[in-house]
Amino acid sequence: MNIRYFTEEKSVEVVNSRIGPDASPRMAEVMASLVRHLHAFAKETGLTQQEWDLGIEFLTQTGKTCSDERQEFILLSDVLGLSMLVDALDTPRFPGATPPLPGCD
Repeated sequence: MNIRYFTEEKSVEVVNSRIGPDASPRMAEVMASLVRHLHAFAKETGLTQQEWDLGIEFLTQTGKTCSDERQEFILLSDVLGLSMLVDALDTPRFPGATPPLPGCD
């Protein structure tokens, strides 16, 4: 058994080594990339525990606001521009198509 210890330098490798063998290849790819980028973000910004605690509190409150009729994580995705990006990646515009918002072309 290869035990990998968490260090700042090996954080991505250690976390990604824990992706289970039952994960679909695509889910494993997406999660591994998410971990790489999330860890790079934390390292690049020098994220502190206090800042991360505030982030966790924000996500917790967002989750508490959700209900069957109200999905705040969709709104957060919209505010961050992720919804539009995923739509653009999944449904490329044909040449000459109108951009989704003025100035986005």
